[in-house]
Amino acid sequence: MKTYKPTLLYFIKIFGLIVFVLFSIFIISLFFDIIAYFLKSSWYELAVIILVNILFLVGSYFTIISNNPIIKFRDTYVIIGNQDIKYAEIEDFFSSKGGSEPYIMTSGGSRIDLQLSWFRKKDRIEIENTLKEKITALKKPS
Repeated sequence: MKTYKPTLLYFIKIFGLIVFVLFSIFIISLFFDIIAYFLKSSWYELAVIILVNILFLVGSYFTIISNNPIIKFRDTYVIIGNQDIKYAEIEDFFSSKGGSEPYIMTSGGSRIDLQLSWFRKKDRIEIENTLKEKITALKKPS
């Protein structure tokens, strides 16, 4: 049905996190280079370079994938980030109040934050209204 994607600020955050991961790996590799200098071993240097590259790739992947604030509304469920949540499983919806992030409580007792601060104001209002409509439609007795 409808998909909401984050603003440019989220991608700036991701870029900053990747730069931070690169800087951290640079510091770690510098430390390992100092150790390799004293050990005088070429295989150790190669192992460190491979390890640093693997760390960078894994760190970048988890940085980008971990907090994916995309919200998609379907007919019977909503996709929040990487989670598919059926409307019937949503116990309650708590809208944002005074700067707090809105969240939903599932029937299993878990709390899922919506991270709406990455969306435009118009989209935030639309997402909250859509969730309220879907949940109240299911809770109304027929």
